[in-house]
Amino acid sequence: MTKSGDARRTSVLDRATHVASVEGIAGLSFGRLADQTQVPKSALQTLFGTKQDLQLEIIKAAVDVFVRTVLLPAESQPEGLPRLRALMSAWVDYLEEFEGGCIFASGASELDGHPGPVRDALADAVSAGEALVTRDVKLAIRLGELPPDTDAEQLTFELHAMILQANHDRQLLHRDGALQRARIAIEHRLNPPATG
Repeated sequence: MTKSGDARRTSVLDRATHVASVEGIAGLSFGRLADQTQVPKSALQTLFGTKQDLQLEIIKAAVDVFVRTVLLPAESQPEGLPRLRALMSAWVDYLEEFEGGCIFASGASELDGHPGPVRDALADAVSAGEALVTRDVKLAIRLGELPPDTDAEQLTFELHAMILQANHDRQLLHRDGALQRARIAIEHRLNPPATG
């Protein structure tokens, strides 16, 4: 593909990801995307191939944004609790990256009952995000920053649930304070009780 073709594809994919965050990954058609981008449907099919290819590219694009805006900034922090806090804070920020909120959250409810490559790609992305949280929780336990009896899988579940609730409250219920509530809840959960 030419440099201009790459740029056009990137621009269209960015718009497709925003539209999919609002309207759904499965529901996004080449026709709808053509309306949104003013790019002919035939040109979109040339750029992306099949609808499934487009859906997979949307998930990959959302992962790329997550890596750039959540993972990489968190990785610059010291291991353990500082990195875990940075990861969770950046993840809350990520909920504002797309017009429709977290594309992984909306995609999960949309695709959970539809086996296939798109669902698998989405599940892999969600699992990878959870694995990052679990890794940092375990490091914080090893470093003595969280109590030694902390159940890493349970804490990961709770932290991820806070992200999902914040997205739900912000997108569905239009609650302005949802992201701040998530930050407070995460900080409470990561603030170990004083001993002695």
